[in-house]
Amino acid sequence: MPRQNKLRLDAKLFRDIDHANRWIAWSVNTGWATFWARPNGWAEREPIVELSAMRLCEVPLAEAFDTDLLAAFQRAVQPAAHGFSG
Repeated sequence: MPRQNKLRLDAKLFRDIDHANRWIAWSVNTGWATFWARPNGWAEREPIVELSAMRLCEVPLAEAFDTDLLAAFQRAVQPAAHGFSG
């Protein structure tokens, strides 16, 4: 069980109420980023310099399933592979 806590995705997903065709995400590793709400949109992410919390609405990470966001964060938290010879 303790290992699962370490693998938890430490990220949040938001909708910008003024731009419905874009997602906004935050994580410890990436900081704030915006990306297109379309397949593989995460690949075209851009960092956010200025952000108004008044425009954001937090949503479940799963809502951006087709953008590759979840896969990107899951790759980032995978445990290192250990090679054992014997």
